[in-house]
Amino acid sequence: MKTFMTFIVTALLAAGSAHAAERAQFYIPDKPTKLVYLFTCEADSRDEIDANWEKAKAIFASDHQAEAARLETETKAQRESGHAPSQAAIDAHNVEYNTHKAAVEADLAPLGCTMNGLMHMP
Repeated sequence: MKTFMTFIVTALLAAGSAHAAERAQFYIPDKPTKLVYLFTCEADSRDEIDANWEKAKAIFASDHQAEAARLETETKAQRESGHAPSQAAIDAHNVEYNTHKAAVEADLAPLGCTMNGLMHMP
């Protein structure tokens, strides 16, 4: 019985590893705004990830990069101003940000990609 259970567990593990997804991280530098956008893509193979990343990169660049830069530039300027924004301004910015984030997620999800965030370049 012990041998049979070991066989079953081994078979299940092997089956699970055969379906394990590949994962890769990518970035897009945006030199004019001094930002780097971070992404993760998952697929069944590295070739599929690479093909999907090329599509995701093009979609982000054409449909979302300008808006991401605008939102982050506004946030950075606000922080550097030293003045606290009104609650109405914060709420309005959050609505814009959440709308943008949802649009990026909706466009990249079919390709197995997600935007993980951004970093400021020195």
